[in-house]
Amino acid sequence: MTRVKICGITNREDAEAAAAYGADALGFIAVPHSPRFVSPERFEEIAAQPPLFVKRVVVVMHPEDANNYPADYIQYYHETTDKGQSRRNTHWRIKCFRMKDASTLDEIQAFSDPVSALLLDTYHKDKLGGAGETFNWDLAVEAKRLSGKAIILAGGLTPENVADALEAVRPECVDVASGVESSPGVKDHAKVKAFIKAVRAWDARQS
Repeated sequence: MTRVKICGITNREDAEAAAAYGADALGFIAVPHSPRFVSPERFEEIAAQPPLFVKRVVVVMHPEDANNYPADYIQYYHETTDKGQSRRNTHWRIKCFRMKDASTLDEIQAFSDPVSALLLDTYHKDKLGGAGETFNWDLAVEAKRLSGKAIILAGGLTPENVADALEAVRPECVDVASGVESSPGVKDHAKVKAFIKAVRAWDARQS
């Protein structure tokens, strides 16, 4: 079964709705300049008692930035300068790659730190995520082959295109933020439901 992560959660109502519709994970942005940023205090208010079986993922620039967020997984963009830190708790770390072109595949092939999964997102010069744009999924297919890691596919996914993305890449998980929002950080519950329904329908066709 394909896992579904609803990212950019900023309030309890959206968290509960996503869980009720069948999300496997909720993403919380801990990057201060993001319009979806949540402070450690706000994270505690929303996610201190997550719905049963739903994982909490905190998105940070560096792994150590998540120290004040008691999440289940850390999703990070840049390596830590503390090599001891980089080798600890590796089973719940997710490394993000912004898929610009074939040069990103070289970075993925050279990446050797032990992590649970790689998240592949669209490259944007001004944004780290949530830009609402897809990238060339052929790059994701090759990244999956080169890395041998579980792949989380992100970048411009919507209820309308997620089945095509699944067919092309066959990732272990799909990640959506802006594709199910009415405005940055505010989820459209109907879109969240439609997105998860589309993923489950694709899964059903594979059996």
